[in-house]
Amino acid sequence: MKTTYPQMSRLRGGELATISPGVASKESKVLAISEVKYPESIVRFGTFEVDLESRELRKHGLYVRLEEKPFRILELLLEQPGRVVTRRTLRQKLWPDTHVGYDQNLNTAVNKLRDLLGDSAQSSRFIETLPRLGYRFIAPVVIPARSSTLVAKKMLAVLPFENLGGDPEQEYFADGLTEEMISHLGQLDPRRLGVIARTSAIQYKNTKKSIAEIASELRVSYVLEGSVRCEGNSARITAQLIEALDQTHLWSASYNRDLRDILSVQADVARQVGRALSLELLPDTMAQSPQFDPTAHESYLRGRFHFGQRTEDALKKAIASFETALSIEPNCARSYSGIADCCGLLSWFGALPPKAAGEKAAAAAKRAIAIDDSLSECHASLALVRFWYDWNWEEAEEEFLRAIELNPSYTSAHQWYAAFLNTQGRFAEAQAAQKNARELDPFSLILNMNVADPFFFSRQYDRAAHQLVTLLEHEPRFFPALFQLGRVFVAMEKYPEAIAAFEQALQFSRQHEAMPALAHAYALAGRTQEARTILAEMENDKSGRYVASPMIARIYLGLDEFETALDWLEKGVDERSYWMVFLKNDPVYDPIRSHPRFGNLLKLTNLA
Repeated sequence: MKTTYPQMSRLRGGELATISPGVASKESKVLAISEVKYPESIVRFGTFEVDLESRELRKHGLYVRLEEKPFRILELLLEQPGRVVTRRTLRQKLWPDTHVGYDQNLNTAVNKLRDLLGDSAQSSRFIETLPRLGYRFIAPVVIPARSSTLVAKKMLAVLPFENLGGDPEQEYFADGLTEEMISHLGQLDPRRLGVIARTSAIQYKNTKKSIAEIASELRVSYVLEGSVRCEGNSARITAQLIEALDQTHLWSASYNRDLRDILSVQADVARQVGRALSLELLPDTMAQSPQFDPTAHESYLRGRFHFGQRTEDALKKAIASFETALSIEPNCARSYSGIADCCGLLSWFGALPPKAAGEKAAAAAKRAIAIDDSLSECHASLALVRFWYDWNWEEAEEEFLRAIELNPSYTSAHQWYAAFLNTQGRFAEAQAAQKNARELDPFSLILNMNVADPFFFSRQYDRAAHQLVTLLEHEPRFFPALFQLGRVFVAMEKYPEAIAAFEQALQFSRQHEAMPALAHAYALAGRTQEARTILAEMENDKSGRYVASPMIARIYLGLDEFETALDWLEKGVDERSYWMVFLKNDPVYDPIRSHPRFGNLLKLTNLA
């Protein structure tokens, strides 16, 4: 497959787009997150200055009296400018014991704040209202040069724990311990600590690279490494925190514990890391950890191990492991969350029809939250259900934001939220969410592929193709990127290149979604008979696997049989196909956007 796109530097997380609150920049580079500065006392916006330490607001240097609740709202908004602070968060932080009149109290406090700032909901300069969801600070926030107390955000990598037992069958335990440590550490002070995701960290399993080399490649200042040896119902765990700059060992410890106490070990390691880095613990995140039956915890870790492989067979094994864990320990919220996520991915693979997958995922995610409302993973799982299956965009966004708030280092929440924002046409925000995800997981192929999505959906096809071609230069057999590149080439009317990309995707994976996409490209290229041959195979498929109706519609679009294409899209609504979430922005539907039936489809999917 020949292209004329220029060569880019070796992919190590790539270059990221700079996103200011609500604005997409055309620049291609950003300051690494480890270099971003955060104020501890003074911040400015417009003609205002806020002293967060003395809790004072000044305008042109003159003190402005602001009541406690409006000031607290301003403080929470300034902690994360450009991001939504949900009404639920404001209630939990400011009115935790109020159940009656909360909405009126919040509206009154926000209006008082706006009055003092000279702002309004109708023409926002500072505080933007997202109806029924929350508020977002949209003005640029400046740290004055005279402010002497600045804190750099620390970045930490948890290297894969070494399995000292020698039994390859115990690798799942070491990998699971690594992933759980990442989760625990992600719940420390989120404004001052970011934790690299498992996908990037796992690449250093059994590495011979030095701590300095690893830290340089991941752009982190600190590394946690450790080992585990399982013997019967007990385990010996060692961990040590190292400062990468001079290889200083900031803290180390060894634990000999019963397997049922493993969760308490993880919590203790997180506490010690927090103390060593002078971080504040989030309220209640480090409460005493529950004890789980060792056999249940072992099954849960096996489930996480299989889930990380992301293949159809592995996902089925993961569900079986999570269900085994729940049969022993019914109150394991993370096992329910794992089942929900597996169901969603199996639907993508065609192994489960979306209705069956959605119903099972919804039940599991709701049960997970009922058990433990404080876990980011559980809220992200429910958000995915609301997004892919329910098409409840408001609740999906609320759950995504809640997941990110609970654990800003949970990469999947940022990744899925970015996908959600793309479907809503909020491309600058999608780029910002992708930036957050890639800072946490710089080596993830999927995340680097997803950089092309906002460009594709906003019709910037050259930029989308550039990103995908560059990725494929380094990973030529990465079939999801080949599939996405084929879609971009179709939109660019480069049909021979699109056909080549789809054929390669099929060659490397037998990805079932690539068949109708290939047929669509055949039809547009004038190879009508080949397109109809694939169409007949898809319509008469007897394998029992789910074939998404919107993908069949795609073939009919290529054949200019628009009414039949609309018939299949209406079937997609009935079957709750995940492909319907792209209806609003996918270029493939441009030929029928003006059709009345298409407008009705947008209403049925809550996209209009």
